[in-house]
Amino acid sequence: MEIEKSYFTLPEILERWSMSEADLVYLAENDQLRLSIRVFNLAVELGDYEETPEGERFSVPFERGLFNGLLDLHAHDVFQLFRHGEVKLSRFRSHKADYACLTGERELITVRQRDLFLRRDERDRFEAETGFAGAAAGPRPGAFHASADYQDVRCNGQHFRLGAIQAQVVRALHEAAGRGEPWQSGKAILAAAGSRSLKMSDVFKSKKNWRLLIESDGRGAYRLLGL
Repeated sequence: MEIEKSYFTLPEILERWSMSEADLVYLAENDQLRLSIRVFNLAVELGDYEETPEGERFSVPFERGLFNGLLDLHAHDVFQLFRHGEVKLSRFRSHKADYACLTGERELITVRQRDLFLRRDERDRFEAETGFAGAAAGPRPGAFHASADYQDVRCNGQHFRLGAIQAQVVRALHEAAGRGEPWQSGKAILAAAGSRSLKMSDVFKSKKNWRLLIESDGRGAYRLLGL
């Protein structure tokens, strides 16, 4: 019997993909694969980045509280972790926000190699994007499918029913990816789609899992996840 897991240990992934640890580390260090840690009752702030008209970036928190779940590591922190055996961190990535950071009395936590996991949706994204699944995974569906009006979208195993403006945003990002220019200015894309708001999080706030469809670079640019 195989249980449905939301995340996997690295040895499980190495066995599934018949891959060496050195190759998996290479993927993570070069930001082709996001590794995570599991935390319990940790005081965390989630937020987005915005820019002033002068181009200065600032953080906008939208949630603070005790966090239970997975936090993703930045690629440069993975690099340091595998070279030194551990790393002390206060800032992370999250598919729910542009950033996640520790708050309260806990300023740093120590992360060791044995603490690392790979989220199921990150595993599936990588397999769908690359077509690489290893012997145990079986065939994988394509990474992206959309209806003619882009209001029905399937991306990396997720299903999205989109409104008219949301669909226009996804259409524009999909077309940009097809041109080999996946990263696009969020403000420009939203304006062209007819949105009154120039914040991607506002336009997609009705879709709790929208960050599994659209990825931010933290500097105002967006692309379809995995394309």
